[in-house]
Amino acid sequence: MRVVIVGGGMAGLVLARGLMARGKTPLVLERSPESVVVPGPIMLPFQAFDPLEDLGLLAPIRSMGRDVPPFRNGEPVAVGVGRQPVLAMLREGVTIEWDSEVVELIREGDRVRGCVVAGAGGARRDIPADLVVGADGARSGVRDLAGIAAEVHASGTAAISWRSPREPAEPFEIRFLADGRQVTMLGWPGGAVGGWQIPRPAGGAEEAMAPGLDVYREAFGRLLPGAAGPLEEVGPDDWFYREATEVSCDTWWVPGVALIGEALHAMDPEAGIGSGLGMGDAQALAIAVSRNPDDPDAACRDWEHWRRPALAPYLALGSAGVRVVRGGPAPPEERWPPGDGGAA
Repeated sequence: MRVVIVGGGMAGLVLARGLMARGKTPLVLERSPESVVVPGPIMLPFQAFDPLEDLGLLAPIRSMGRDVPPFRNGEPVAVGVGRQPVLAMLREGVTIEWDSEVVELIREGDRVRGCVVAGAGGARRDIPADLVVGADGARSGVRDLAGIAAEVHASGTAAISWRSPREPAEPFEIRFLADGRQVTMLGWPGGAVGGWQIPRPAGGAEEAMAPGLDVYREAFGRLLPGAAGPLEEVGPDDWFYREATEVSCDTWWVPGVALIGEALHAMDPEAGIGSGLGMGDAQALAIAVSRNPDDPDAACRDWEHWRRPALAPYLALGSAGVRVVRGGPAPPEERWPPGDGGAA
């Protein structure tokens, strides 16, 4: 079975490595150039552990990062580790075509038989495939080209995040605010990152960042005192505003096309499980393809049959399901941007 994976992020690469481990030779198409470096860390949740262990990569990835307690049977709940080193490890041995964007799907009746790819210079070529896998994120082009309906909307939660080169004392700290949103800090061998989740402001980044970095540092440090040291080394280019896109998609595949990861189910990062769920999708699909090597439809049916029940609790709860809500009015120090009597 010829498998083309669109998207060279973690879910797509785990699928590629899983297929390779089972004797397949997939092709990964990535629209970014190879020179792009993804900065900062990722908190890999325990949902990613089985897929990474399946590839023999969990132990080396843990050795590059910091375990996040609590522990159970010697395993942490998550690992804080650099994104780029993880991507580099997953890319080893994978055939990747960079600067390659899928602009059309090749159809034969109601079945997709491949894709049309535009390279860096704009030249187009056809790539035949028995299965095209969209691992291309919440704004999936493959999903749109395949005509798969999805509910796509901006999350009601935004975040003001920061990166620091100073490593904190603790690998992870969290404070739940009155409405259940979070203030968090993650340590990794390259320093620390933090984020303050807020209701998405009407004015976007301009409104959220208007009080300035000094006010933000002071307010964040009051909520999470362990972040005070790393925050001292956060400069004007080290804090940023983020909005997330959420995706709900009931159709997982059509003949010749399947979706995994955020192309299928993107949740607000406050849930902290997106990467793990995408890797789990990839592992299940790799197993299904290996068991149905000549029948992509049977592989997709088996994959959905196994994977949908595993995802159902997460999709039913959504990102809001992880909130620990205290209730009552938010105290002044939890309000951002600060208003009268607020964090300023």
